[in-house]
Amino acid sequence: MDISKEQVTALVYRAVDEINGELTPEQQLTKNPATVLFGTEATIDSMGLVSFIVAVEEQLSEELGLSMTLADDKAMSMERSPFKTLATLIQYVQNRIAAA
Repeated sequence: MDISKEQVTALVYRAVDEINGELTPEQQLTKNPATVLFGTEATIDSMGLVSFIVAVEEQLSEELGLSMTLADDKAMSMERSPFKTLATLIQYVQNRIAAA
C-alpha cells in the first residue's frame, strides 16, 4: 500500500485531536513532529501513550481499512523507540503500512 508521509501525518494528527479531548490542558499534545510522546519530556503518562497508540490504530482501521497493532514485539525490541516523538511515530507507521 502506498501512503504518503502527509497522509500518515494527517491520520496521526486526527488521533492527536481525538486523544486531546480526553486530556487536561497541561497534558494535551501539540501537532508538531517534535512533540515528545515518551520519556521525561512527555506531557502524557504511559496510560496516555497507550490510549494515543490505540487511537492511531483506530484511525488506521477507519481511514485505510488496516488492522495493525503498533505496540508489538517488533516495536518494543527496537533500539530506538518508535514512540519517542510524533515524527518517529509517523515514520514507523509509514514503514509498517509499506510493509503490510
